[in-house]
Amino acid sequence: MTQPSTVIGGRYELVERIAEGGMAIVWKARVRGAAGFARTVAVKEIKVEYRSVRQYIQMFIEEARIGTELAHPNIVQVLDFFLEGETHYLVLEWVEGVDLHDFVRAFSYLEQPIPWPLAVAAAVGALQGLSAAHERIEPSGKISPVVHRDVSPHNILINQSGTVKLSDFGLARARDRAFTLTAPGTLKGKISYFAPEITKGQRASIFSDQFSMGCVLWEALAAERLFEGISDVEVFTAIRSGEIKSLEEARPDLPARVVKAVHRSLALEPEGRFRSARAFAAELSECLRELGGGLYDASERLAAAVHVARETLKDFEPSTRISASQMNLVTMSLQIDIDSATFVGTTEVMDAQDPPEEN
Repeated sequence: MTQPSTVIGGRYELVERIAEGGMAIVWKARVRGAAGFARTVAVKEIKVEYRSVRQYIQMFIEEARIGTELAHPNIVQVLDFFLEGETHYLVLEWVEGVDLHDFVRAFSYLEQPIPWPLAVAAAVGALQGLSAAHERIEPSGKISPVVHRDVSPHNILINQSGTVKLSDFGLARARDRAFTLTAPGTLKGKISYFAPEITKGQRASIFSDQFSMGCVLWEALAAERLFEGISDVEVFTAIRSGEIKSLEEARPDLPARVVKAVHRSLALEPEGRFRSARAFAAELSECLRELGGGLYDASERLAAAVHVARETLKDFEPSTRISASQMNLVTMSLQIDIDSATFVGTTEVMDAQDPPEEN
């Protein structure tokens, strides 16, 4: 088992384990160079039990390949990929901040609604990252979309400058691959953020990613789960029904344009949603511009909120209350329980020969 202080690749010193998922472990690490150069990075390694499983190794290699081709400010960048011994390592940009799940969890200690511009600004950043993936162009000039398939609060990061970054393309599928890494009869991703068509056996697409992002935004604004159930099967059934609770009723203070945009992204049929993630982001951006401050002001407020969220997560005690006036923001209590289970049932396959979706 890899231990802290281990140096891998001849230059990456592992500092501490920061996260563990179903397939991999993520480390905070330092890379050192000449003249005192040092940089913090994230290092992802396949768990010991999966290092000899071909499918998982292929998924890891595919994540590295896709990541190197998606250079965008709103996507966590892949910096290096190598094999040492029998272990593959993926080196990623380090994001100093919080993920959206922790961001809203921290503000659950505050007793006022989160300002809608913050949630919308976070969504715009994530959608811009999705747009870059969905509109990926091969060196030949051919459009070759990458579908994320796992858009959720844990995979949306916000750094200290208020920049939003989409992470974890481990389940992503690129259309320039003739093989599928999803076993027949299996759905991949977090159940709570599946699009209805995925529960019915249809292929993941740019529109299912858009639905997932709409679900994330709906929950952040409404301060409740969009699809509820006491079991995975109940949640799965609720999603399949396509019934969307009214965001306006859950959050009466929202501008009508914001409510309309969110509900459009959550349309039961893919053709009822925005034509692309870029179009969804553009509509939300217009909502911010109508506010008067624009995206720049929203980013500044987002950065301030990230600072308070980090301090809250680190220091909060039940008897402590942080005034919203400290950051000139209004906040709300949020309870988002991320469902990490994988529902096995309906087939989901995405083949390279399928025609590209309309953007």
